[in-house]
Amino acid sequence: MTLGKPPVGRRAQLDGVARDIRLRFADSSGVTLIEILVVLLILGVILASMTTLFVSASTSQVDQSNRYQAQHNARLALDNLRREIRCASSVVINSPSSVTVTLPGRCQKPVAGAAAPFSWCAIGGAAPYALWRAASATCTGGAGEKRVAESLSSNQLFSLNRRSPAGTFTLTPSKSGTQVVFSPRRYAYSVTAVVGGKELSGDVAEIIVPTDTANRIRLDWSSYAGATAYRVYGRDDGALGATGLRYMATVTPSTVSYTDVGAPAGSSDSPLPIASTTAPPRATLGISLAFDLTLADSSQRFTLIDDIVLRNSFRN
Repeated sequence: MTLGKPPVGRRAQLDGVARDIRLRFADSSGVTLIEILVVLLILGVILASMTTLFVSASTSQVDQSNRYQAQHNARLALDNLRREIRCASSVVINSPSSVTVTLPGRCQKPVAGAAAPFSWCAIGGAAPYALWRAASATCTGGAGEKRVAESLSSNQLFSLNRRSPAGTFTLTPSKSGTQVVFSPRRYAYSVTAVVGGKELSGDVAEIIVPTDTANRIRLDWSSYAGATAYRVYGRDDGALGATGLRYMATVTPSTVSYTDVGAPAGSSDSPLPIASTTAPPRATLGISLAFDLTLADSSQRFTLIDDIVLRNSFRN
């Protein structure tokens, strides 16, 4: 069987297709260099924008994670400080960066049979400082102590607030007139200042009166700025607490002294007991924990502030 030639019409169609193909392959036109550069420029802008977006998101995630961790550690530290200070039987500020508290056995973890000192302090030659806790009367950031928090921007942490409004506070015993003398024992007094309608707790001053040496005790203190009155409390029972300090008198802001004359002549009591049940306000320990992960620009700085009432340590 012999194959014949394709019909004339079919041949012409094939010839046209072949010609179109040859023309297409023969066409040397394409994209120019400028077009390629423009495309690359647009692609570079898009990729740069996406890269910036991803880097920003990653940096933000790290920043938020660090900030959360720092705040978490700060709040844990403040919670521990609150618990120990409120339960302490004694609080001593060694410096604005260090405080020592004495915890009764029941307040310790684990519970102990006797009271013991614990110290908190900010350690570091310069910011950032670290907050440490030591199971001793001193805190150095050494072996055996615990680093509680980091990234403190200031080491000025502790202040005994609403205390010492009387400034320099002295007691002077004397004997005059016919009043019954004070019984020989220790006496303590406190002077508070009333500022803006609020009573600020004051220092406690003590004196031991020997036998038959005084029938009056004079209190002298320094003026307190803004005070509208002073309130005098006294005749402490000798215990380390505020139980024996009771309200005695209120004096004008121009008066910075008061004399306790004890019992009147003919009385068998020396001195008369104080009928008032009003005790002076307790002192408070101010705490300021300023944390900052970026000291250069303070973009992450935050401060936790508290004013903790010294429930069991009025005298200190």
